[in-house]
Amino acid sequence: MRFTTSRRPSPRTRRLARTLARFLGADYMTRGKSGLDDDGVWMVVVEGDGSPTGIARRSRGEEEVFRFTLSCEGGSKRLKMTRPVVVGAGNSARDLAEFFDLDHAAEAAAGRAIRVCDGFVDFVDGGDLILRLNI
Repeated sequence: MRFTTSRRPSPRTRRLARTLARFLGADYMTRGKSGLDDDGVWMVVVEGDGSPTGIARRSRGEEEVFRFTLSCEGGSKRLKMTRPVVVGAGNSARDLAEFFDLDHAAEAAAGRAIRVCDGFVDFVDGGDLILRLNI
C-alpha cells in the first residue's frame, strides 16, 4: 500500500497523507506530474476547497472512496512501528478494516489502534490521539 495526494494538493492534504502513511506503516510518494502505476494498492488523499475530504483506494483499475472531514490533528511525534488494529463494533468498523486491509477487533487494544465510533474515527498511538476524522 502506498499513499499519495492529488496532483496539486494543499499543504494540509500533504501533511495528512504523510501522517496516514506513517501511521499505517506505508510508503508516501509526492505525486507531482507522475501518474499512478497499476502495481499494488494506492491510497490517494483527495481534497475539496483546499481541505482533505476523503481517501480513494485504487487497485487493479477499481476505486473505492472513504469520505470524511478532518476534525482534529494531534501533535507530530515519532510513531511506533506496529501494525494498527481497527477497533469497534458494527459494520463501519469492519468496512474500515477491509478498506485499509487491517485486522478488526471488537474491543480496545493496547498500542496503535483505529477506533471507530458513531460519527468519527480516531487514530490512536499508545493513548495519544494522532487524528480524528468525522464520518
